[in-house]
Amino acid sequence: MATLKIDQKDGEKYVRIVESYRDESGVSRMRTLANLGKLDDKKIASLKRLGTKLYQAMGGPPEELTGNGITEQGRYNYGYVLACKHILSWYKLDKLLDRIGKKAKLRFSLVNTILLMLCERLNEPASKRRTFFNQSEYIGLEQVPLHHLYRTLDKLADWKEQIQERIYQTGRDLFNQRLDVVFYDVTTFYFESEQETEGHLRQKGFSKDGKIGNTQVLLGLLIDKDKQPVGYQVYKGDLFEGHTFKEAISSLKKRYQLDQVIVVADRGMLSKENIQELTENQGYQYILGEKLKMLPHAIQKPLLELKNYNKEWIMNEERSLIVKYTAIEYEDRLIIGTWSASRAEKDRKEREERVTKAELMQQNPSLLKKKASHYFLKNDQQEKYLLDQQKIERHQQYDGFLAIATNVRDMDTGIILDHYKHLYQVEHAFRTFKSFLETKPMFHWTDQRIEGHICLCYMAYTFQIFLSNQLKKNNTPLSENEIRRTLDKMQLSLVEQAGQQYYLRSKQTTETAALLKVIAARPLPDMFHNRQIVNYL
Repeated sequence: MATLKIDQKDGEKYVRIVESYRDESGVSRMRTLANLGKLDDKKIASLKRLGTKLYQAMGGPPEELTGNGITEQGRYNYGYVLACKHILSWYKLDKLLDRIGKKAKLRFSLVNTILLMLCERLNEPASKRRTFFNQSEYIGLEQVPLHHLYRTLDKLADWKEQIQERIYQTGRDLFNQRLDVVFYDVTTFYFESEQETEGHLRQKGFSKDGKIGNTQVLLGLLIDKDKQPVGYQVYKGDLFEGHTFKEAISSLKKRYQLDQVIVVADRGMLSKENIQELTENQGYQYILGEKLKMLPHAIQKPLLELKNYNKEWIMNEERSLIVKYTAIEYEDRLIIGTWSASRAEKDRKEREERVTKAELMQQNPSLLKKKASHYFLKNDQQEKYLLDQQKIERHQQYDGFLAIATNVRDMDTGIILDHYKHLYQVEHAFRTFKSFLETKPMFHWTDQRIEGHICLCYMAYTFQIFLSNQLKKNNTPLSENEIRRTLDKMQLSLVEQAGQQYYLRSKQTTETAALLKVIAARPLPDMFHNRQIVNYL
């Protein structure tokens, strides 16, 4: 039978038509029927035309060559599945989840169920019920019953400590990083409910989302300078955020046996008890926001005199924001005072906006009983509210000033200020949790399901930061939404032709190639038989 053979010689390719035969002794041999010459673009085009004519001459239906008769049977996303599978494996979470499933004697795969929920959380966050209905949009996952999704949340709650430790330890090993600075902050996640149950996590408290009257929980989050997660803890909704700090720091020492680390947090964490926990109990250093207005007058006075600010620190890479600073010893810490013209202007505008609103609200005293002071108003005891000029003037003297407290003595002040500046990364992490991953509002009722839901979101955040950081290191940075759009476009169409089914891959873009590279996944072929899907996903 004749066939084509391509030979390579001196870096060039040559095409021959050959056939196999047996000689007189019965030995299989090959002979050349025709030499078609060097393979180039023109030769490829002529071979294509020749192949088409031969196919039709042998009775092959021409519509199969022209694409007619091809019908699409379905279209699926493979991007989220491929990314989540590889990152789960990178962090060795797949092995941990398999071990959890075996210990619990589960008759279903935790890995497959969590992969589905992670894909949905990164793609378009939805309820567990909606996740169940959306699973047909993905390829490469086994079908998951709805009740398995809820049971999986329970297991995540039971094993949340081990999952956090695996993410932390494997992350350090993967990226060969040493944790020397950790950032801590607290936020709230609310529920569409006002019902409280004594002793449970869901309680009413001060909401950072402005959801007055709704029940909520607190999330204390620890991350490093690259926004990679270090750990988290969920607290009751009515707990004061400063009271979470002691447990968070002691847990950090207990989990990871860290002897030397600098903890960075905002002024809400500044208290004698918290500083004692950091320094005496754990032996850590700290950089904390200082409550400037609470300092004694003798300390405030030099910190509020701009003539003392004779040093400068460049706050941003563009060198467009210059901050002046000074330092003064107070008790057992160094107080670093900072001032910037842009912050002074911001403070002035905010105060003027509150004064303007106060003048409007004076006409409706019933709205002011509990918050008059917030708008620089005072009650003259006759239910008449007047602008408190003295308070406005006192407030004005702090325009542009910010103070930081630290016990770090062997570090340049500019580096200390750099560390405190990066505290905004925790705020960015919270925005990712709340907006991109839509952790709130929550619709789970039991503490177990709440803990499981937040653990799932923590894993999704880890995966998102992994992709962001690795793309940045690869000099192909993408925003959260750009990553989502790239993964959205990674689709497979299931097509059928002449009784055979194939997968046709969507066009691979520059962003797709970059993403595949950072997760160490090979690109899928343009087209392949449906039975080959197991080779790629």
